[in-house]
Amino acid sequence: MQPQLTWVDLTATDRDRVRQVLRLFDEQGTVDELGLGGLRDVLSNALFPGTSVLHTRLRYVLFIPWIYREIESWGGGYDVAYEARRLEVELIDALNESDDNAGVIGKYARESVTQMASTAYWAFLVHLGIFAAGRNQGWYHTHFDSLLKKHGDLPRADDPGVVWTREPTWHPRLPAAPDGFPKGADFSLTSEEAQFVLGRFVERCPGSLLAWLAQEASSELATEFWDEPLTWRAPEAITRVAELGRRFSLHVEGAPLLYNLLLAELRFSSEGHEADEERIEQYRWELAEWAALESAEAPFDPAELWQLVAIQGGRLLPPQQRFVERWSGFINMHGADAVVDSDDLRQLIRAREQRLKGPRARTVNRGRLLDWSGRVGVGRMRFRWPNVRQLLIDLHHGLES
Repeated sequence: MQPQLTWVDLTATDRDRVRQVLRLFDEQGTVDELGLGGLRDVLSNALFPGTSVLHTRLRYVLFIPWIYREIESWGGGYDVAYEARRLEVELIDALNESDDNAGVIGKYARESVTQMASTAYWAFLVHLGIFAAGRNQGWYHTHFDSLLKKHGDLPRADDPGVVWTREPTWHPRLPAAPDGFPKGADFSLTSEEAQFVLGRFVERCPGSLLAWLAQEASSELATEFWDEPLTWRAPEAITRVAELGRRFSLHVEGAPLLYNLLLAELRFSSEGHEADEERIEQYRWELAEWAALESAEAPFDPAELWQLVAIQGGRLLPPQQRFVERWSGFINMHGADAVVDSDDLRQLIRAREQRLKGPRARTVNRGRLLDWSGRVGVGRMRFRWPNVRQLLIDLHHGLES
């Protein structure tokens, strides 16, 4: 039979949903090889709601509405998706020419960029209430002309006492774009813009570490959120989630280390490569370093994590739950030092990978094992903090201006 290429004609809404699914695999340095990404995301959403690993700089939450407001000012009858993309490419050029161009989405691809900033940030705009209609980007494009007719006569809400009879497309107090935008655009928020975004965080992300640090922190933030002193000055409900994230991140860090050790052992036993023998020693050393840190902690009880999953409305898959509980149970009974030589945990990891990947699991597929790079999925869960940290730095630079 000849191979066939089938094109599925997706609607804009379908495409938005597919993109959301694909984003779950984007965070680097996580344990997705063992299917724990869903738990990482539950904690990420509780700590930093609405954020994504695709978010690079904060002023994009203003750039995107400004672009669409510009198109709205032209009236109806335009190909909105085309015009928005054209203006976003102009924005890329302007940001590339600015003094601070770190985090420009499409910095090198320019007009060839496949993931536009508006797509990456749209759900965040909805979460923050900046896109007041609360629908996805495809829906907005489809209903653009009808929305213009419906809301075309809305005044700007500069007066806090204005009583609205119709809901605007964008937040009524969204600051105006600078003259000539997107020409001359940069990532520096004005004081007015920073105050607006701060208000969105406080109102739409209440009780989260994101809202707390938006209000209380400064432009100087620690590399890890658990090393940031202000994290632990937050109300108890926030610090409880922060501690759960910190503790879980350390507790399961040993799992991908053991997984890579297992792969190195399997490949060395079949191929005898000196590099794999060196990797075995490296992973045994890294597991010893991890075990020393884990042993200094109180035993980890997954029950609090399952409770958070339920509160957040997440989905706890039974195999995922069993894997974590067996991992925790072994460490609590035998100690973290016993992990490196445990045949039971090696079998647990084998079974977990085979359940997730079937015949493509590296532990059973020789071709996939030979293609192993030597290091995969290793690192502590950081719950989007590198991205969130930059957003908060941008915010506080604006507040301090």
